[in-house]
Amino acid sequence: MNNLLPEDMTKALDEFMTPKFMITQDSNGEPNTALVMTWTTYDNDKLVYGDFMTFKSRQNLLEGNSKMALLVLTMDLYSWLIKADFESFHQNDEVYEFMAMKPLFRYNQYTNARGAGLAIPKWTSQGYGISKLNVLSNYIKARMAKGKVPFVETKEGNMSPPILRRFAEMAAVKVIAFIDEDGYPAAFPAFGMVPSHPNRLVVKRGEERRRGYKLRDGQRVAVSLVTLEPAAFQVKGTFREISDSTGVIELDRVFVCSLPRPGLRVDLPLIEMPQEP
Repeated sequence: MNNLLPEDMTKALDEFMTPKFMITQDSNGEPNTALVMTWTTYDNDKLVYGDFMTFKSRQNLLEGNSKMALLVLTMDLYSWLIKADFESFHQNDEVYEFMAMKPLFRYNQYTNARGAGLAIPKWTSQGYGISKLNVLSNYIKARMAKGKVPFVETKEGNMSPPILRRFAEMAAVKVIAFIDEDGYPAAFPAFGMVPSHPNRLVVKRGEERRRGYKLRDGQRVAVSLVTLEPAAFQVKGTFREISDSTGVIELDRVFVCSLPRPGLRVDLPLIEMPQEP
């Protein structure tokens, strides 16, 4: 096994039910994050996924933005980050057949892969565990920090009440994605995150600092949220530093990432909404 893919991480990656967050970037360096459960290992030292419901991630890769990342997060809150170079999409070859034989695609007439995306890992982080006590502590600290964020009315980036309620849940999985200093996307879990207003998210920065990251004031970020329902959303905005321990994300985009309309932008009235996720 390639030393970039340690055995414990490979075991988690190859398990379909392990959440995997795929982080890409567009030509302007805007991060995008999506829950893509089909990622797995291929030929011992490569990564592959079956593409059947992504749009923006696929578009970013097809436009030549090959630097990407995967955040692998187990059900017991152990995680790794993999930075990789996307190689290409495959159809009607051995790479595609490998993915097409997976149970999700082989036995389900509703989930046919449009293609198989192949990536070459370049760097893997160490594994990080998060205890339930840590989740509770950071959630409480984030709620206590809400009062530090003033309300600012905006036209864009406002979450509807159902989305706002889900972002306020302690058990919801929340992941912050950004572009790291080396030009590759990166991400980390952020359970210490709660909405202060429909267009603002307060973030405790413990997991960011623990992993050696330092988000810059004014940096663009994307946040994935996944609940047990299941329901998935992505919001995008600008990170603002309140202190070394606390930040706020000023939102300007809100998307639904689950069926029946994955990629639909929902922070503007439909009549004004551009048809691009």
